[in-house]
Amino acid sequence: MNKFRVNMIGAGNVATHLSKALFTGGVEIASVYSRDFIHARALSHQFGSRAVDDLNAIDPAVHLNIVTIKDDAIALVAAELSKDIPVVHTSGSASMHVFKGYREYGVLYPLQTFSKQRALDIQAIPFLIEANSIEFEKRLINFCQKYLSEIAIKADSAKRREIHLAAVFACNFTTQLLQESDLLLKQAGLDISLLHPLIKETMEKTLELGPAIAMTGPARRGDKATIEKHLNQLKDEDLKTIYRILSDRIIASF
Repeated sequence: MNKFRVNMIGAGNVATHLSKALFTGGVEIASVYSRDFIHARALSHQFGSRAVDDLNAIDPAVHLNIVTIKDDAIALVAAELSKDIPVVHTSGSASMHVFKGYREYGVLYPLQTFSKQRALDIQAIPFLIEANSIEFEKRLINFCQKYLSEIAIKADSAKRREIHLAAVFACNFTTQLLQESDLLLKQAGLDISLLHPLIKETMEKTLELGPAIAMTGPARRGDKATIEKHLNQLKDEDLKTIYRILSDRIIASF
């Protein structure tokens, strides 16, 4: 095999972006697996690859199997793949030892949020690398730097779990709070586009100055009167709890 060949196990957001980047870089996507054949076919069609919904049907003549599925399904897939083919998963929190018993295994975790509908600069994404041997780790780093991103960082499972936890706060919880903002505005007959300049400036300022310096608002000022007004405005008890906890956290931080 002169051309580097991989099987993509999964056809979701991460698989879509990684497959496109690898294919653009000259890697052959031999097979795309998904339990839903329609999803496998939709992704594989872009690369002239074989779409399969049976792990026994994936191409056996590859250099690497890349598993991009939900954490709780990795072990099930690991039990069916060939243990002679090097394998990695792309999870931020799953242990690499889910592949214990394989000759070569590891983790290739892209530290980014992925959506099929939005293009990404893969080369700007940090990839956290872990492997069961020094030799395979070196090959994974080289693979990443050649075809995906030069930002390939060694990170064992413990370190990766800490990073993933922090990433959930920075990404998922932030997005959920924006979703709550959207719902509050819709209830008032307004649109979240009104907040777009505020959201952009908040993110840019936080990245430039750091979160502690960038923080503003009633809790940062210790403005208890405004906080109480906001709590009285909220009808959703869960949102009241969230508002109170976050406000108390901000006050305690300053």
